[in-house]
Amino acid sequence: MYKILHFRGGLYRFDELVEFVEDTGGMVLSEDRFEIIRGDSYLSQEVHVLVIVPEDEKDNVKSLISEIKGMVEEIKPTGDQNNLFLSYFSIYDALNRIGDWANKNTLKETISCPCYAELCTYFGEEECQLDDLLEEILIKMHISNVIEHRESKNGKHEYRLKK
Repeated sequence: MYKILHFRGGLYRFDELVEFVEDTGGMVLSEDRFEIIRGDSYLSQEVHVLVIVPEDEKDNVKSLISEIKGMVEEIKPTGDQNNLFLSYFSIYDALNRIGDWANKNTLKETISCPCYAELCTYFGEEECQLDDLLEEILIKMHISNVIEHRESKNGKHEYRLKK
């Protein structure tokens, strides 16, 4: 299973954290950067990130966050939120395996059941439940800057991981 962590800290070695999370099989769900300014003086930049990591890597990620002087909090999502995050991860995994622009049909073909979300098992269904949520999740992933979106020459919407 996976755990969701909220990281708060500076930019120092932040790229190292992102790389470590991805190397462990996790992903960055959202990233927000803030500039801290007091009066006319620029003080620092702060980053707030939600990451999803394998449960057995949680302590290693927390250790790295402590090493880079960040703060971490484990997020306990509700059942629906957990399914949404796991659905993000299923789509992220499919786009990672494709490695380039993909339309919704290609994504559906690439997502193998049971996916990380295991929504079919959760709802006691035999068909993949991710199909019904795919459009909504792709929009949310685009808004969160996890994926890029374009319209192809033949008018289809295509997606890929943000580079």
